[in-house]
Amino acid sequence: MKKVLYVLGSFIIILLIGINAIFYYENMYIKNYIPVSEEVYNTPKSQKTAVSSKEKPQPQKKSPVQLQNRSEEYRATIALVGDVFFSGYLLKSYYDRQTQSYSFGNIMENVRDITYADLSVFKFDSSLSENTPVSTSGKYNAPGEVLNLLKSAGLNVAVLSSSHIFDAKKQGLEDTIRNLKDAGISPVGVKLSSAEHASNVFDINNIRIGIAAFTKELSGIYLEDGSSYKEYVSTLDRDTIKNELEYLKGKSCDIIIAYTNWGYENSTSTTSEQREFAKELVRYGADIVIGTHTHTIQPFEKIQIDDENYGKREGVVFYSLGNFLCDQTVIFPYNRFGLTVRLELTKKDNRLTKRILVEPIYIFRKTRTNGNYYDFILLKAKDILNRTDVKKSYIQYAGKLLENVKDQLQKLQ
Repeated sequence: MKKVLYVLGSFIIILLIGINAIFYYENMYIKNYIPVSEEVYNTPKSQKTAVSSKEKPQPQKKSPVQLQNRSEEYRATIALVGDVFFSGYLLKSYYDRQTQSYSFGNIMENVRDITYADLSVFKFDSSLSENTPVSTSGKYNAPGEVLNLLKSAGLNVAVLSSSHIFDAKKQGLEDTIRNLKDAGISPVGVKLSSAEHASNVFDINNIRIGIAAFTKELSGIYLEDGSSYKEYVSTLDRDTIKNELEYLKGKSCDIIIAYTNWGYENSTSTTSEQREFAKELVRYGADIVIGTHTHTIQPFEKIQIDDENYGKREGVVFYSLGNFLCDQTVIFPYNRFGLTVRLELTKKDNRLTKRILVEPIYIFRKTRTNGNYYDFILLKAKDILNRTDVKKSYIQYAGKLLENVKDQLQKLQ
C-alpha cells in the first residue's frame, strides 16, 4: 500500500511541475512576440503609455535630406583639317570610263578616328558645280561624287573662303553652297547677299561654337555682272574681321574659331602680314586661328594681346595646316603633309576648358600595277616611319615634323 501511495504522489508532483512549466513558457512567448509600435518602442520608459488598438500610430517625421546641387558637365569635340581639292591623278585614278563617274574608295579610312567629331571642319579649295567642267589646270571644280568621300570621313563643315571659290563664277558659288547643304555639310566664309553674315554658330551639347573664315583679297577679280567677289566672301581686312567676330560674340559663343586663307604658297615660314592679322583676329575675339592656302605646314603658337579697348586676350594660332587631301607633285616633300587639330571641349559652371591634340598626316600615293595611275591613302605621319614603300626623304621629314609638333605643343601648356 505504501508503494502505491508513493508512486501516486510522485506522479502528482511531476504533473504539477509540467503544468507550471507550460504556463511559464506561454507567458514568455506572449512577452517576446507581441508587436509594438515604433513610437512606443522608441519612447523612454518613464514616458511609455498604452496605445489603443483602434488608434493607428503616426510614423515619426524625418527631417528632409538636403541634396547638393551638382553642376552639369557638357562635352564636344571638333576636328580641324587643311586644304582639300581635287585635280591631277586624284581625279584620273578614280574615274571609270564605262560609267563616266568617279569612285574614290576608302582614301580616308585610316584617319577617321581623327576626322570623326561633333564638328569636323575642312578647307574646300574648290567649287562644286555641275554647270562647269571638272578641274582643269589652275582652276578647281570637283565632281559630285566627292561628297560621298567627304561624308564617309565625317566632315560636316566646309570653309569656302578661298582663292578658288569663284573658279566656276557666281553660279559656281551658288551651286557649291546648295550641293554641300544638300549633303549635310554646312558652308562658312561665304554668303549670297551683303545682308547676310558669312559666319556660323553651332550648338553642340550646350556648347556654342562660332566659326568664321576669311581670305586675303585678290585684287582684279570681278564677276560677270561687274560686282566684286568681296560682296560674297569674307575678306581678310580689319573691318570684315571685326564685323564677323563681333557678330559671333553677340551670339554668346563659348569658343570662336577663325579659318584664314593667307601666306605664300609652298612656304614653311610665316610672314609679318600673317602675324599681324593673327593679332587682329585674337584681339576681336578668335580663340583658335587656323591658317591654310600655303599647302605646307607652318608653326603654331600661343599669342597674347593687351588692347586698351578689348583688354587682355590670348589665342592659339596655327599659321598653316598644309594639305589634307590633294595631288601635288612638287619636288619638296612638304606638300604631301598636313596637320590635323582636334579640340576636346568641356563646359562646367559656364566655364569652358579645352584640350588641343595635333596629329600630322601624310598623303600616300602608291603606284598601281599598270604604272599609269595611283591609289591615294591618308596615313598618320607616325605610321610611315618604318615603311619601305615611302621615299626616304618623306620619312626623314616625318620624323622631324613629329619632333617639332611635340615641342610646340609643350609650349602651349
